[in-house]
Amino acid sequence: MATMSPTRSTQDASSAHEPPEALRAIGVLVALAAVLALIAIAFALPAAKSKPHDVPIGAVGPPAASGQVTDMLEHSAPGAFALTIYPNEAALRGAIRNRDVYGGVVVQPESRTLLTATGASPTVAQLLTQFGNGMAQQTGVPLHTEDLAPPPSGDPRGTGLAAAALPITLAGFLPVVALTLVVRRDVRIRIAATAAFSALAGVTITAVMRYVLGSIDQNFWAVAGGLTLGALAAGLLILGLSELFGRVGLVCGALLALLVGNPLSGLTSAPELLPSGWGTLGQFLPQGANASLLRSTAFFDGAGASTAIAVLTCWAVVGSLIIVIAMQRRAFRTSRSSAISSLQTDHLERLETQPVPTFRDRTPWREARPTGGTITRDRLPG
Repeated sequence: MATMSPTRSTQDASSAHEPPEALRAIGVLVALAAVLALIAIAFALPAAKSKPHDVPIGAVGPPAASGQVTDMLEHSAPGAFALTIYPNEAALRGAIRNRDVYGGVVVQPESRTLLTATGASPTVAQLLTQFGNGMAQQTGVPLHTEDLAPPPSGDPRGTGLAAAALPITLAGFLPVVALTLVVRRDVRIRIAATAAFSALAGVTITAVMRYVLGSIDQNFWAVAGGLTLGALAAGLLILGLSELFGRVGLVCGALLALLVGNPLSGLTSAPELLPSGWGTLGQFLPQGANASLLRSTAFFDGAGASTAIAVLTCWAVVGSLIIVIAMQRRAFRTSRSSAISSLQTDHLERLETQPVPTFRDRTPWREARPTGGTITRDRLPG
């Protein structure tokens, strides 16, 4: 009589409870389609819904002329620009170079001067140029345009700088992913390697933009230092999440950087061109602060970089604190496990050294009651 082995019967039972392969394939395809839809929404939605919201610009001129500029802005693009009146042209130029405004208009009786800063945002500079041309056609006064932060001749449209958004984001979490898979035990090695790669990535990306794309032509080491700080802030944050929450923290941190931080960085356009509120949020994330710092160091000699440096420093500190918390928790668990193991070992050693009672002498006893009333015992004869 043939009998079936328990192992084979267990395998048959488990395979009977598994869903069919066709159903599993459909589930994988649906999951992949959902992931692709999420990626498409994250990257395409900010671009599709982008329009100017309170873009800061300035104006110089008599009150009547400044009022005319305000009326034209409200008529042509209501809510798109936030106008600030400056006392003179030097003050407006200083505000543009300090990145307080993206550009402005100098109104004079017989001419108009449009001041732009393509290095701050090529898209905003183009919008200001369109507005200036429309104003010149409407008033019949000639317009002179001056770019205070022009792009290099090798990249006149600034596309190379915008294209660096994705590599900058990847530099923040790719090394953490790789180091987590390769260096699994010593977190100090992962921290040191993340810091070293941040510096290497900053220099590498800057060299590509300078010598390959021609997107920058000055302040090489300032740009590299800014990119290093940005990559370090993002890397320490994701490393901290990985140390504290394991693979779940690593995946969530990488997805947030790629699907939230990168699209909201504003490097491809400007924070004020993203959907209302999202651009401001993006500037408080490592990727957005890194993008702002990149433009400040590349075209404005570091002007307007203090907020971005503060944001990135805070994220680096937060990531470091998370790593310290994770290390302390791991050390506590290790010490507790060692203490429990030591107690168990001591208990076993005591049990082993304790003498075991024997019962070889089984001679019965009898009681004897002498005349004195004291009870004594003596052995019965064998």
